[in-house]
Amino acid sequence: MSLGFILGDATKNHRQVLLDQITNWQAEDPQAKIYYIVPNHNKFSAEVKVLDYLKSQQANQDLFATSNVQTFSFTRLAWYFMKDTATYQVDRITNAGLNMIVYRSLQEHSDELTIFKGEQTQPGFIAQLVSQLIELQQSCITYDDIERMKENLSQQDTSDSAELEAKLHDIAIIYRDFMQMTDSKYLKPADILPSLTQYLQNEDLSNSYFIIEGFSQFTAQEQAIISVLLQRAKEVRIDLILNRGVTDIEDLSDKQSLFYRSERTYYLLYQQARKAQVKILNDVYPQELRVETPELQSLAKYWKESTDLKPINVEKIGDNHNLQVIKADTRMTEIREIATRIKQMVALKDYRYADFLLLTPDLNKYRNIIEPIFNDYKVPIFVDLAKKMIDHPLVELLTALFNVKARHYRYVDMMRLLKTELLIPKTEYGYLGIKQFRQDLDLTENLILKFGFEGSQWLRKDDWVYYRFGSSDFGTQTDVQEKITKQVNVIRHYIKKILPPFFKQLDEAENGKEAAQILMNFLITNGVPEQLINWRNKALEQGDMVMADRPEQVWNLFCALMDEYVDTLGDLSFKEEDFLNLLQTGFEGATYRQVPSTLDQVIISETTATQMNDRKVTFIFGATDLVMPNRIQNTMLLTDMDRELVQGTLDDEKYLSDTAEGRMAAEPFMNYLAFMTPRERLYFSYPVAGVNEDGLRMSPYVNRIMKQFDLPLYEANGEPTLEDKKVLKFVATKRMALSNLIVVARQAKGQKQPLPVMWRYIYQKLQEDVTYRRLTRKLMAGIEYSNIPERLKTEYAEKLYGKTLNTSVSKFEEFFKNHYAFFLKYGLKLKERDVFELSPANTGEFYHMALDKLLKTLKQDKVSIADINKPQFDSYLQQVLGGIEQLPQFQILQSSNRMQFILKQLGATVSQMGWALHNQGQRTKMRPLETEVLFGHVGTENGLKALTYDLGNGHKVNVRGKIDRIDQMIIDNQRYLGIVDYKSSSHKFNYQDAYYGLALQMLTYLNAMLQNTDLLLDLNTGEEIKPAGAVYMHLQNPVIKQKDILKNPYSEVLLKQNKYDGLVLDDQELLSNLDTSIEKSGNSIVYPVRKYADGHFGGVKNSGNVITFDNLMLLLKRNEELIQEAAKLIFAGDVALNPVLWPDRRSALQYSPYKAIMQFDELLGNQYYRLPKENTTDILQKLAQENSTESEV
Repeated sequence: MSLGFILGDATKNHRQVLLDQITNWQAEDPQAKIYYIVPNHNKFSAEVKVLDYLKSQQANQDLFATSNVQTFSFTRLAWYFMKDTATYQVDRITNAGLNMIVYRSLQEHSDELTIFKGEQTQPGFIAQLVSQLIELQQSCITYDDIERMKENLSQQDTSDSAELEAKLHDIAIIYRDFMQMTDSKYLKPADILPSLTQYLQNEDLSNSYFIIEGFSQFTAQEQAIISVLLQRAKEVRIDLILNRGVTDIEDLSDKQSLFYRSERTYYLLYQQARKAQVKILNDVYPQELRVETPELQSLAKYWKESTDLKPINVEKIGDNHNLQVIKADTRMTEIREIATRIKQMVALKDYRYADFLLLTPDLNKYRNIIEPIFNDYKVPIFVDLAKKMIDHPLVELLTALFNVKARHYRYVDMMRLLKTELLIPKTEYGYLGIKQFRQDLDLTENLILKFGFEGSQWLRKDDWVYYRFGSSDFGTQTDVQEKITKQVNVIRHYIKKILPPFFKQLDEAENGKEAAQILMNFLITNGVPEQLINWRNKALEQGDMVMADRPEQVWNLFCALMDEYVDTLGDLSFKEEDFLNLLQTGFEGATYRQVPSTLDQVIISETTATQMNDRKVTFIFGATDLVMPNRIQNTMLLTDMDRELVQGTLDDEKYLSDTAEGRMAAEPFMNYLAFMTPRERLYFSYPVAGVNEDGLRMSPYVNRIMKQFDLPLYEANGEPTLEDKKVLKFVATKRMALSNLIVVARQAKGQKQPLPVMWRYIYQKLQEDVTYRRLTRKLMAGIEYSNIPERLKTEYAEKLYGKTLNTSVSKFEEFFKNHYAFFLKYGLKLKERDVFELSPANTGEFYHMALDKLLKTLKQDKVSIADINKPQFDSYLQQVLGGIEQLPQFQILQSSNRMQFILKQLGATVSQMGWALHNQGQRTKMRPLETEVLFGHVGTENGLKALTYDLGNGHKVNVRGKIDRIDQMIIDNQRYLGIVDYKSSSHKFNYQDAYYGLALQMLTYLNAMLQNTDLLLDLNTGEEIKPAGAVYMHLQNPVIKQKDILKNPYSEVLLKQNKYDGLVLDDQELLSNLDTSIEKSGNSIVYPVRKYADGHFGGVKNSGNVITFDNLMLLLKRNEELIQEAAKLIFAGDVALNPVLWPDRRSALQYSPYKAIMQFDELLGNQYYRLPKENTTDILQKLAQENSTESEV
C-alpha cells in the first residue's frame, strides 16, 4: 500500500513517466494487474496510446494484446470488477426514470412540503431537483447529514440560514423517498461508484497497481474509491498538473492561484493517505519536455506568473509562427480559415489529421457550420459534442400526438404529427410510398390553409372537396381538382380511422400502466417501429453508420422510458400533460452514442473538457470576450451561499461541487490546460460577428498573450481578391478552388481586368480535371450571365394565352408595372399558396357585394336611398348582410370569435358607407343607375359588350371587367353618366400613372360605359349623353378627430371623410348640380369640386380633378392605345424584367411575390423602367402634342 504523485507543469511529459512506470511494475511483478484510470471521454484515446506504447516495447510483433494492463474510467472500472455481481445486474434507471420517481414523491408528500409545494408543474423544476439529489449522492451526503444540517442551521438566526433550512426541509423529504424507492430496486448512475467502493473493500488488490491521470479534482465518490485503493492496492500513482506538493493546509495558495485546484487535491489525498497510514512515496517530477517549441514554453511560464500576480520574467519570442492569433469577420470565415490551414499542413508539411485538436469555449455556437465546412474541405473530423435526441422525429411524433388530442386537431399539431413521416397510410399493397405520401401531404396542407380545415373538420362524415371561387381567364381543370380531392382524403380518412379510437382508449385508461400499453400498441399497430427500421436500412445502404444507429437508439430509449413509467407511476391515474412532460424531459437529457469512426481525424471539443495532450497543433477558436473566460452561473437549487453554509457542517470526505465563484477562479487553469494541449503550435481565433451577434471582441486572455509577446493579428479573408498574391489558402480542395475562382473571375469582370496569372493556371488545371471539367465550364459560363429573360416565340405566347386575349384591364396594369411578373402570373400561372385568412381582397369583395345588393334591393322596391329614413335603411341593410354572411367565400368570418368580431366591424363599415350614400344623395342630383355592371363576360344577363380590339396577325383582345357603380344626372335634355369605383384604401387619380399604363382601370370603365350606352339607356328619348367623369369612393368607417367635430356638424365631418376623388367633367351645368348645398363659395364635401366667389365651379387649385372634355377624350384615346400596345407585346412574347420605379423611389418589386424567381439585380444587367418626374400639366401637354402630331400625319 503506497501513494505516489507525478507532479509538473503542463509542458512536461507526464505520460512518458506513467508509461515507464507500467514497464517497471511489469518487470518487478510479473503478476501485476495494472489499471490506468482517465476521465470517461478520454478513455478511447488513452487506451490507444497505452497499447501503442506497450507494443513498442515488444520486439518484432505485428499484433499485440494484453489483459494485464487495462485502461478505464471510474465507471468502466466498476463494470470490470462488478459485471458478474448481483448488484450490477439490478435494473438500470435513466434520469427520466428518476424524474418520474421524484414526480411521484412530490405528489405524495405535497402536504408536507413548503417551498416546493406545487412546483412540479413548473417547467424544468423536476429535472432541476433530480440534478440536485444526484449531486447530494455524488457528494456522499446522506439523509441523516441533511437532518444535521437543518439542526445546525436552526441555531443560526439569519435570513439566509432560515431560507436554506426551509429548502433543506423539502429536499430531505424527497431525498429520503428518492433513496428508499431506488434502493436495491434500481441501479442509478450515482449508485455505481459507491457500489464499487463497497466491493473493493473485500477484493484482493495485493497485485493491483493503479495510475490515475487527467484529473485536477475528484468528486466525493471518486475520492472514496481512491481511499479504498490506497488501503487495498499495491500502489497508486496519481498524476497532477502541479509544480509542488502541498502537505500542510497553510501552504495552500490563494484560490486565484493557477494551480490552486491541483494543490487542494494533492493536500486532500496526502492527508487521506496519512490518516490511513499509507506509505507516501517521494514525488516524481518529469524532466522531459513534452512541449517542444520555445513559444509554447514561454506561454506556459507567462500564464503561470501573470495568473499568480508574480513578476513577469519571460523573454520575448523571436519567431512567433508557432503562436498566432487570427481574426475573422464571421464564424463561418473563421472555420474555413482553420480548415484551410489544416488541409495545407497535411498536404505540404507531413502532418496527419490526428495531429490536430480544435477547442472552443462554446461548441454550440458552431454546431451547424462545422461539419458542412469540413466536409467541403474533405477533412475527417470527430465532434465531441453530444447530440440530443429531443429533435428526433419519434419525439416530435409523441409530442404532436398528445397536442393533437389536447388542442383538438389544430393545424400546426396535425402537420407536426404527419411530417414526422412515421405515421403513413397503408394500402392493400403496403405502406404508401414516401414520395406519394409527401405529395399527398403537401396537397392536404394546401387545402387546410386554403379553407381553414382543423378541429372537427378532420372527423366529419363527408369528404373534403377541393374547389375554387371564381375561375381564371383561361378555364379551370376540374379533373385535376378531383384528383387532388382524392389525394387529400387519403390522409384525412387515415387520421379519422386511427386517432379517435386511440384518444378514446386513452380517456378510458384507468391508470398509467393501461395508458402506456395503449400508446405502445398504437405505435406498433400503425407501423412506427417498421418505419424506423426502414430509416436504419436506408442509412446502412448509404454507408452512414452514424445515422443508421440513431433510430434504434431512440426507440430503445423510448421503450426504457415506458418501462420506467409503468414501474414508477403505472398504478397512479394517467395525466396526459405530466406524462408528456416526463417523456420530453427524458429525451431532452438523452444523447446519441458517439465513437470515432477512424483514428486519423481531427478532434473537435470544448476547452472545459480534459484532453489528451498528444496533439501537435491546437486551434482554440471562438475565443471571444463573452466566453473566455466563461460567464459561469449556478443553476442548481442550492445557491452559492447555500453551499458555503452547508459545507461548514460536513466532514472532510463529504463535499459539494464548487460554487460558481470557485469555477470562475479555475477558468485560468482550465484554459491553461487547453493552451498546453499541443506539442508544436497553438492558434487562437475569434470572429467579430456571428448569427445575431455583432461587436464580438477578442478574449481578454488572448489579448494579454498578444501584448506580452507582440504577436501580429492575422486577418482571415472570407474570399480572395484580385490583389492577393498568395492564393494557396484558397485552393485547399478542388471544389474550394473552383468556388474561389468564380469569385475572382467575377471581380475581374467587374473591374474590367484580366484574370491573374495564378488563377488562370488554376482555371486551366480544373479544365483538365475529368471530374471537375464540366462543372468548371458551366460555372465559369455563369460569369457572363446576365439576368435578362429571353423573348418568347410568338407560337409559345399563343399556346400560353391563345390568339384571343380575354382579360381584365387590371392585368394590363400589372403588365406595364413589370412584363416579366405578368408572364409569371398569367402565362405560367404561378401563384402563392392560398391561405385561410381575411385578406384585403376578401374585405373588398364583402363591401362590394353588400353595397351592390343594398342598392339593387332598393331599386327593386323602387326606393331611392336618398329618401329613406334610418330605421328603413337599417332594415334593408340587415336583410342584405344576413344573406352575404352565409356565402361559402365568407365562411372564415364564422370560424372564430375574433372573426365574428371582424364581421361586425365589416357590417359597421357597410352601414357607414350606405348611410353616406344617403347623405350624399340629399346634396347631389347624381343618382345610382346600375351597380356591379359586367362588361365582356360571356353568358351573363344584361351585361355590356367587351372592349374589343383587332390587333392584326389573327390576334384580338377582349377587355372585360366589372364597374362598381354607374351614376347618372338628368338636367333638362342633358344626361350625364359617371363611374364610381369602390376602393378599400384611399385613391387619387394620377395622370402620370394613367399615361404610362399603370392606372388604366377608371378610364377603361368610362370607355366601356360610353361604348355601351345603347345597352344602358333608352336612346330614343332624344337626350344628349355626356360623361360626368369617374371617381373613387373610399370604403371606410373613419375615425373622427374631436377638434373637427367641435368646428363643424358631425354629419358634415363624416361626409367629408367619404368624399369622392377622381375626374369630373368641366361642365358648369354638371358641376353646379354635383353639390347643391354650397351656398356662396367653398369646397364641396361630396365631390372634388369648388365654387368660387364669382359663382363659377371648378376644381381645387392644382388638383387636376376637373378636366375638359377634350382632355378627357385624349386620356381615353391614350388608354385604348395602351391596351392595344400591351396586348401586342404579350403576343410578341415580351417578358422583359423591367419593374417600374416611380420618382418617389417606390418600385413594382416592393410587394411582388415573385422576387425570389426574378432575382432582379442591376449588377446582372437588370434595369428599372424609371418614370420621369412629371406633373398633371406635363402629361396633358404631352397628350396634346402627340395628338397634334398624329393629326398632321
